[in-house]
Amino acid sequence: MISLGSKHTFALLNRMLDDAAAGTFRESDYNETELSRLESKWMRFLSASTLSQANLEQERRSIQGLVSDISHQVKTPIANLRLYEDILEERLDGDDRELVRHLIRETELLEFLIHSLVKISRLESGTIQLSPEIQPLSPLLADAQERVESKRIKKNVTLDSTGQKDNIFACFDRKWTAEALYNILDNAVKYTPPGGTVTVRTEEYPMFVRIRIADQGPGVTEDEIPHLFERFYRSPRFHEKEGVGLGLYLSREIIRKEGGYIKVCAMPGQSPAASEAGHGAEFSVYLRKTDSPVTVRS
Repeated sequence: MISLGSKHTFALLNRMLDDAAAGTFRESDYNETELSRLESKWMRFLSASTLSQANLEQERRSIQGLVSDISHQVKTPIANLRLYEDILEERLDGDDRELVRHLIRETELLEFLIHSLVKISRLESGTIQLSPEIQPLSPLLADAQERVESKRIKKNVTLDSTGQKDNIFACFDRKWTAEALYNILDNAVKYTPPGGTVTVRTEEYPMFVRIRIADQGPGVTEDEIPHLFERFYRSPRFHEKEGVGLGLYLSREIIRKEGGYIKVCAMPGQSPAASEAGHGAEFSVYLRKTDSPVTVRS
């Protein structure tokens, strides 16, 4: 057994750990001492860990390549589908035209799915690097709201973003954070009934800026909250709604990579755990106010 009182032993163990952390650990000449056996086991562990990491990176690259290939291969068929859909919609009427419109919606859903998978693959593999920087929040909110404008007008949903301050700054990548906020806004518009309102508010805290997006939809249950940000998750209550279950997952990944986080909150006056069905849901996006890392307690 190694003598823990030995300064020499502690020094060797400390050196082994430092070398392992730096990636420079090398096993010394083997002998029959306890320390040498420990050193040998440590080397085998590091070798196995390095191999596992290499295999994981290779698997990620393979998945990314596969997704990119699929995306490339389906571009032409989807473009052809859209062309045929336009021709059919012009030539048909009545029930036949409604079938064509259903085909158009399904094609749009397929296109959205492919684009989302490509984005997720590139984010997870590190191909896309986010570049957060301190900048005003107002242009970001305007970008996200503009993207959802046509959908919310078509559905007759009001977007209430009044009272926003122009001098709020946060640290984020404008392009990708706008994508994250758009996904949440799109989700809010989708579940808010015609004539309803989606509310957007911002609040400042010492370390974060909070963006609150509240809808007037059917709400979320306590059982659903842990699954909302999972890939391809869709509530069993809303299978008739359009969607593929990737938007919220993508939003969380983007915000997390910037050092922020997203929470699903109860509406005012409700249980802190979950909103009651029929009373809407509220998503809170927290963005860092500085470009320094912030420790977040989950």
